Amino acid sequence: TGGGVAWAAAAMPVTTKWIQLMGCRRRPSAIARPRNPAATVESRRASSASSDNSHSRCRAAPGPLPLLDPRVPYEHVSPGVCDACADGADARRAWAALLLGQLPSHRANAARTLDFLGVDATGEDFMARYRGWEADYEAYLAAVSGGNDIPAGQGATLLDMVEEKERLLRVRGLPDLFAGMKAEENAIAAALFPRVAAEIDDIWEPNPGAWYGPGEHPDPAAKGRMLAAVFECCLAGNLFDAGSAAALQGVVLDAEHVAPSEPEEREQTDEQKKRYRLDAAQLADTFARARARVSRDATGGWRYDSLDALVARATRSPAGGWRRVIIFCDNAGADAMGMVLLARALAAVGGKGTKIALAANTTAALNDITHAELQQFLLDITARGGEERDGDPILGAQMAGKMVVAMPSGQSSTLLDLGHTGQELNAWTETQFAQVPPGDGWLVVLDGMGRSLESNWNAASFMQPGVQVLNLAMIKSEINAARLDAQVYDCVVKLQRGGGDSPLTPNL
Repeated sequence: TGGGVAWAAAAMPVTTKWIQLMGCRRRPSAIARPRNPAATVESRRASSASSDNSHSRCRAAPGPLPLLDPRVPYEHVSPGVCDACADGADARRAWAALLLGQLPSHRANAARTLDFLGVDATGEDFMARYRGWEADYEAYLAAVSGGNDIPAGQGATLLDMVEEKERLLRVRGLPDLFAGMKAEENAIAAALFPRVAAEIDDIWEPNPGAWYGPGEHPDPAAKGRMLAAVFECCLAGNLFDAGSAAALQGVVLDAEHVAPSEPEEREQTDEQKKRYRLDAAQLADTFARARARVSRDATGGWRYDSLDALVARATRSPAGGWRRVIIFCDNAGADAMGMVLLARALAAVGGKGTKIALAANTTAALNDITHAELQQFLLDITARGGEERDGDPILGAQMAGKMVVAMPSGQSSTLLDLGHTGQELNAWTETQFAQVPPGDGWLVVLDGMGRSLESNWNAASFMQPGVQVLNLAMIKSEINAARLDAQVYDCVVKLQRGGGDSPLTPNL
């Protein structure tokens, strides 16, 4: 690492300048960005400038998610994460160590992307550029995590650290380092989707392609069991995270084994690379093991557990579910499959007139699914016609009826800043207010550690009255487990309501 820092300082003047400018201060907007759309940074404005023509009558622009309460200044900060980083060198060093620990899996997936795209697409110097990026990022983390003389509140935050990771990748000409991994895992998840969807439908769906309506099912508890199974799929899918490779290996291996340590060397053997790569059979097996690990019945309840409140809301009469839902997606592959299964189930529970937006990053960040990749995944699992295209009829009908749509979130990070969501998502949200005003009819789902634990842990406190927020994640790192008084592999299914009402699940 020291050699990498020295190389970066000698060979990359821009990096040296960056260290001088950024190493001892944070961007003023990192902790509490203004709630003014005009304050959106230019790069995000450019990334989300395209807008669906159907929303052209809306004047929403990149800026705060319209469901936020304008009377309450929004902060993405989760207690003990970004605020601790800004206030103390020890916290910054802890998070820098975690980010450095991800580099071996990043290295393996860079090689995977090279294999997938080929030299013609990536260039012969692809891995050299990757190694240069590692040196850049190591130098950055060393600069922002060192020194105890930075005034409280002015240190780099976790959001700074993950956003700079993606910026430095783009500087090196590596805009989507995990493209190969995501494409392969999306393809495998698409192949797995029909089997999992059929299992869900067997719980609460009488005939192929036709869900029971309100009051029609002979077993009134079936809908609740179906939702429980869907949430288990969501939690199991969230395990598949390139930023938490060791957690994945803890499930891949037998329970009595310890997850393998990640190799320190810059070059890995073929056997080591396989630790971060699953074929179709392995993914199906690992997904089944992950579901068994997160099963609510097997664990005796989740660490933060709002399932009863979710089921009560979804099964209430006469109108169950939520009329409008925004789901902020996390990882590609099995995780994306879980979010699509959730959208499919909530659309079915809500019935006619329900609308759900699956929001994914506008540009790449780690192995998070992008909007373009999400659109392709939805096409792959719903396309019909011919022997090879027997897509899901329920989801296909929901998409054709605009009950389920995909939206770019306007984000380019593994965390989520609801103060700067994209133009198209904001326009869609404001359009819905004509039929469903902000309030009890709205649900916002935050998937994964980055969007719901490391940022936005208390997002409901910034929402308009009645709007509900669901934090949904598996805890996959010791640093997050310690902060949340939990264990690695514990699950978070935390539902809260905006407007200062008593939370449906108590705060930490």
